[in-house]
Amino acid sequence: MTRKTVSLDLDVYRGLKRRQTRHETLSATLRRMLADDKDPADYLDELAANPPKVNIALLRHRQENPLRSSRPLRKRHAA
Repeated sequence: MTRKTVSLDLDVYRGLKRRQTRHETLSATLRRMLADDKDPADYLDELAANPPKVNIALLRHRQENPLRSSRPLRKRHAA
C-alpha cells in the first residue's frame, strides 16, 4: 500500500482525533468519514444487530443519586 505524508492544521488534526475510535488508525477514521452517507435505516439495522451494553445497576444508582454540581447555589432574587 502506498503511503503519503500530509500536513494538517492543528485544529483539523484535533477534530480528526476526536472522531477517532479507540482502535482505529487515522487513515481508517478518514476513510469512515469520507464514506458515502448511509440511509438512516442502515444505522437502525446496525444498532439492532449490535445493541449497546447497558449496566442496569449503574443506571438505577444514577437515577436514585443524580449527579450534583460542585458549584454553590445561586441566590434567587425576589421578583
